[in-house]
Amino acid sequence: MATSLGAVAQPAPIRPWNNEGSAGAGPAAPGTPARPITRSSMTTTAHHRPAPTALQALAHVLGAALLFGGAVAVGVVALTTPTGQWLDELALRQATGAFPGLSDRARELLDLLPWAVGAVSAVCLAVLVARSRRLAPALTGAAVVVLSNLTVQLLKRVLVEKPDLGIQEAAGNSFPSGHTAAAAAAVAVVLLAAPARSRPFVALLGAAATTATGVATLLNGWHRPSDVVASLLVVAGWAALGGLVLRVTGPVERPVRGGGLVALLAVLGAGALAAGLLPLWAALRVPGGGWAAMAGCAAILGVSLLAAAALAALQAPRSRRPRP
Repeated sequence: MATSLGAVAQPAPIRPWNNEGSAGAGPAAPGTPARPITRSSMTTTAHHRPAPTALQALAHVLGAALLFGGAVAVGVVALTTPTGQWLDELALRQATGAFPGLSDRARELLDLLPWAVGAVSAVCLAVLVARSRRLAPALTGAAVVVLSNLTVQLLKRVLVEKPDLGIQEAAGNSFPSGHTAAAAAAVAVVLLAAPARSRPFVALLGAAATTATGVATLLNGWHRPSDVVASLLVVAGWAALGGLVLRVTGPVERPVRGGGLVALLAVLGAGALAAGLLPLWAALRVPGGGWAAMAGCAAILGVSLLAAAALAALQAPRSRRPRP
């Protein structure tokens, strides 16, 4: 019977979803071939990009805050206290006089070390970007490099003023080290762009490179230990924030092994700092003997290892179920 003009048409009943994900009259009859599932109708975890959890984001932010806070603490102790200025100056004098037979050519090579580290890091970054076909790590790394060096130069030339306590010969401020910041930022870029399984090994090599750069600036008389340590902490802080950006924008990574090497880096870093306390104690009682320089080198090594371990741990893949 035809529907009258005055009657209101009733909506069609909503039919249940069948097993193929589309509305139908019900289950398909036995023997009926199933409709093929197309890529557009499929949702897989491989293409899903879950946002980092609040705990993961908080770890990056707190890690960066601790690293920046460490740089501030180093500056306060090394610049504003008589003991800090005296130890820093003593370490510089002992380091520059540790190798009196070092030729001018050798010192020139030491001066080139930060630029060599930067050049090698640039080549490694280009290879990683070409293999992954992703520009996000390179762009994020460029931001880390710019912000790290900008922060260091602002601190050195504008924000930090070293008080004259009548201890250090040079009246100008050298805190923090621009040489170390350039090398450390280049290493941090490679660490952020490296595949998950390679990051612990890259962190180890990066710690070695930054330690060598920092000690070279100390031996050549460019910077005091506190200048180097503060630069390492500043760069690591920006790299931690850069890692958060990559965790938000990058693809989901599968958990991989390598936590043992990261833990070893942390243990070695803490051990280096603890071992540096002995020459530091000796320097406070016996100014001669090179104890202050040894304590400064131990501090550079320890902070390099701990910063590398912290960045590798923050960037470690964490498994998480995708949101429904």
